[in-house]
Amino acid sequence: MPAPRLILALTLALPLLAACQLALPGRQAGAAAVANPITVGAVAVTALDAPAAGDAAPKTGLPAVPEAKPAAIGAVSDRTAPPAVQPTAAQATATLPEVPSIPISPQALDCAATGGTWGRVGDTIAYSCFRQTRDAGKSCRRETDCETECLARSRTCAPITPMIGCNPVLQADGREVTLCID
Repeated sequence: MPAPRLILALTLALPLLAACQLALPGRQAGAAAVANPITVGAVAVTALDAPAAGDAAPKTGLPAVPEAKPAAIGAVSDRTAPPAVQPTAAQATATLPEVPSIPISPQALDCAATGGTWGRVGDTIAYSCFRQTRDAGKSCRRETDCETECLARSRTCAPITPMIGCNPVLQADGREVTLCID
């Protein structure tokens, strides 16, 4: 029973939809331009078809620009370019803003001098000197096998020092403990 009602509804709706499409602006040939609420004026619609075979250039409504002819080699142009003005050294340095220097602490200088990297410790306001270890990644079974710490999970020597945070490490006797460094 529902199928005949659906067919009847579609049969009545199709002519209404077709009538709506025919009433859309720009559907009729020679229709006047319709005012557009965004541009506040009439919008002209033009086709984007290719120009006819007889048209040499597209009609844009703009005045024609004369073609420039190349000058002969060695010919003098009737137009002369204004001389380029180069600023003096004093003017050039006067226009550049002063860049403030960033103060570096003595601890940061000492850290850099010994091959470390001065950086912030986690999310705190504290800074520390981080250094790479010589035996980073080397296999280990206890703390004495490494320069710094033997990491329990990977059984390898720590890549940097200090190891900030809580890390499971192996002690000198091979027992696993959690080492927390703030």
